[in-house]
Amino acid sequence: MFYSLPRHVFGQLQAKLFPRYFQFSVLCISVCLALEVCAAKFRGSSKCMPREQQMNLIAVWGILLLNLLYFEPVTTKVMFLRHAVERRLGTGHEVGQLRPWDPVKAKDPELVSLSARFGKLHGCSTSLNLLGLGLGCWHICWIGARL
Repeated sequence: MFYSLPRHVFGQLQAKLFPRYFQFSVLCISVCLALEVCAAKFRGSSKCMPREQQMNLIAVWGILLLNLLYFEPVTTKVMFLRHAVERRLGTGHEVGQLRPWDPVKAKDPELVSLSARFGKLHGCSTSLNLLGLGLGCWHICWIGARL
């Protein structure tokens, strides 16, 4: 999508998709954890999964909540502030570009500051998301090994 849509349109689309992605993911992990509690009670034991897998799912749940409740809203807010500065500068319509074509506009101090802040927040969110994905893959491998 980044290479097909103007940057501001892409940002608006991401601002709608990411909250839903994190909400759906938190819901799915919550269901997994609730099913673990129910299965353990049904079997009459304290747990069905090994402790490391329980902690793994709780870690994924925490990572997703952190992204949902902190990183996504703050990153989106900074992105929209950046869009406002870009509109003031007459840029942001580029497709597949992170920066304005015009070097003078690209060096605007407010735009540089917001871009750096956005990059840090986006990097943290993406890194957490990849960590959660890796932990989720570990859980799927554990499930697959039990089949």
